[in-house]
Amino acid sequence: MRDGFISEDRSNDGAQVSETQKVRRLVCDGAEKKLKLVTQKRPKWAVDNGPVTPAFATGLSNRILNRRKRLSLTKLVDANVSCPSAGVVSSTKFDKTGRVRYNRLIKMRKTKMEKRKLLLTGGSDGHARIFVREHSDPSYSMLGSFHNMNAPVQKVDFLPSGSNKILMASARGLFQLNIETNVIDRLAMFRTAESWDAGSFVLGERDSRTMVCVLGRQGRVGIADLQSRCKVATLNSNGHVKGAVFSSDGKDLVTVNSQGTINIWDLRMHRCKQQLFSNEVTNAVTVALSRNNDLLAVGTTNGTAAYYTRWQGDTTETSITPFINTSLNTGIDCMHFSHDGKMLLISSSKTKDALRIIDTSTGYTISNWPTSTTPLGYVFSSDFNRESTELVVGNARGRALLFAVTS
Repeated sequence: MRDGFISEDRSNDGAQVSETQKVRRLVCDGAEKKLKLVTQKRPKWAVDNGPVTPAFATGLSNRILNRRKRLSLTKLVDANVSCPSAGVVSSTKFDKTGRVRYNRLIKMRKTKMEKRKLLLTGGSDGHARIFVREHSDPSYSMLGSFHNMNAPVQKVDFLPSGSNKILMASARGLFQLNIETNVIDRLAMFRTAESWDAGSFVLGERDSRTMVCVLGRQGRVGIADLQSRCKVATLNSNGHVKGAVFSSDGKDLVTVNSQGTINIWDLRMHRCKQQLFSNEVTNAVTVALSRNNDLLAVGTTNGTAAYYTRWQGDTTETSITPFINTSLNTGIDCMHFSHDGKMLLISSSKTKDALRIIDTSTGYTISNWPTSTTPLGYVFSSDFNRESTELVVGNARGRALLFAVTS
């Protein structure tokens, strides 16, 4: 049996199944309502052993029972098997910009174009490595490596613009790397390490210009333009800002402080236009936003993951109740949504195999993965690809584990 994949036995129509459950369904036959007993097979990954009993609403016959979603993840060859990291894989990023990478092959006076997929990893050994997989290859191979002398790589990411550049953060500051020319430039906007945390950077794009946000001390949030290499604004927030994320259009910036207060900033006016708070969320450490800006998630130091479905409003201050998930009991280091927002991945590096995937439509944790035999180890980074068909997990053993995702 493949790792992370649980098969399901299928019986012929009319055959008797060994494990059954009786589900009461409300069937409308004209004006008369009847209760019909239907025999269903219980999936093997179900947590509870009791019968599934839907809570019927009075006078409603179209009540929908939310069930736990089943997810199948198949273990593939490690993404960095050609060159593993000598330390912790602190950052992993797929190229999700939709750019088409090509390799020009000239043979028999004809030019052939092959599509390529890129993956970026950063480790505590001071190396940022780029891995590539051709359209016909089953695994990734290393395309290039950049070495940051005497400083571990804290975070790496692809620039959202059409350029072949990546951004790398370490204790020495921010560096912009060109994949094709192998040129490394140090950015001077956030050079003072005592005032700015380079490893907290996030990238966004507004009007075809790449913006970078870096968190600072005493609630300061710096915004800079990478094209002009100039600082655009410095936002001042209450409390210690722990995380930030750009909206998909780059017009707004969402920050969260240690008290769990969420601030939505208008980057055109450089002011806070909305503030969200909830009594259920305290000691926040990270924030995530879905690609369509519909879902907003916050992770805390005690492992609580809270996500909001209706968080955009017209009022300045809003108290809303989020969906709470407590499947982890240690601080959340990494949190991000799938491309369609149907899955929320959370992980913690404090305990072994501390990675969970939440079905955002029901609020349930995917219960059939990871399993006791899944070799995750201590998870420090993770990322979905553009279509959420692959998942990469970076752990403390220097491996970038790769999984194929099917739902």
